[in-house]
Amino acid sequence: MTECIDKFAGQRNMRRLAAIIGGEAVILHGIPRTTLDLDLLLFCEDEENHVSNLCKRFSVFLQEELGKQFEIRAVAASKDPFDPIRHDLTVVEDSRHQFRRLDILIANYKWELEGFDIMDSPHTGPIQPYPKPYLAGMKLMAGGAMDEEDIRNLFLIMSDSEKEKTFELAHLIRRDRNLSRILTQGRRRGNTGKMGITEPEG
Repeated sequence: MTECIDKFAGQRNMRRLAAIIGGEAVILHGIPRTTLDLDLLLFCEDEENHVSNLCKRFSVFLQEELGKQFEIRAVAASKDPFDPIRHDLTVVEDSRHQFRRLDILIANYKWELEGFDIMDSPHTGPIQPYPKPYLAGMKLMAGGAMDEEDIRNLFLIMSDSEKEKTFELAHLIRRDRNLSRILTQGRRRGNTGKMGITEPEG
């Protein structure tokens, strides 16, 4: 998939930004868990390219590249304000079930692009996991039970600066109360004793 993304961006003279998100990113950060699919966050820098157009163009390109074995669907972002999935999405499914389902989310927020900025190489080479604070931010947006467990586990391996950044992002996306609740619940269970949770003042 990395080759396909690079080819798509290269043919259009765009600079790609990509990261592994979701459960696979949690695993790559060193936390044991299982996941059935693979999630990527993608953005291609082009002033004339808006998000919905990028998703449609990329989906058509992938279908041509991958062939009939794969079903490619472009899914528009939900307009429901209560739906946490506010990204255009390209879904890749293998009809032969030889490969995992792949969900490619198109970055839709400035803070998501900021996450790319602190990665070593989001624009070239193998696709790397999204930084822990920003991954936690996306999981706060998603809001599922497994997402909350991932957030608690990510906090166990975060540095103090990463924890502080996570609280900043939670405040930005109006999920700071959710984050405090998630971490407090974990502390009550007795599995977050090493978190060193100190919420920023203000």
